[in-house]
Amino acid sequence: MSLLDVQNFTARIYTDEALRREFFLAPERIGKENNLTDRETAELAAVYPEELNLFAESLVWKRLREVEKLLPLTLRHSGENFENYFRNFSQNFNPQSVKKHLEDAIHFCNYLQISESIAELVRNAAKFEQSKLEFWALNKRLIVRFFDFDVETGKVKKHFKIWLRFGKKRFVF
Repeated sequence: MSLLDVQNFTARIYTDEALRREFFLAPERIGKENNLTDRETAELAAVYPEELNLFAESLVWKRLREVEKLLPLTLRHSGENFENYFRNFSQNFNPQSVKKHLEDAIHFCNYLQISESIAELVRNAAKFEQSKLEFWALNKRLIVRFFDFDVETGKVKKHFKIWLRFGKKRFVF
């Protein structure tokens, strides 16, 4: 296996708790399924699970803190559930772009919007902040979104928001 393949598998081990658990239960099988050589499998299996779990936890914690900075309204309306939502989301998503924190935040917002068990206010906050991030950071020209809540006050209020880029000028209505 190439160095890049080993690095990619190691990254998956760090970010996928189920894969990490399965690897330590059956390293030879998981190694073979992921095209690792016997030596590569043995080297990875020699790492203590506690050390690997600690490092993996630190990576999730860093991602969480960066996403919290980008999504203050979603964080506020989610309260103590924000961390649990993010941990569930991060088990199935690993950003690939150079703007990892932005990609994490945008995909996390999408995850919140399609999760039926999430409160409607939180889903609206996620939709609002995803739209804002896409407009400002991804240079979208036009975004129109309808909301059931005023996400800044938390009050029920049906309205819409428009983000418009015309040349170098930006407008938000």
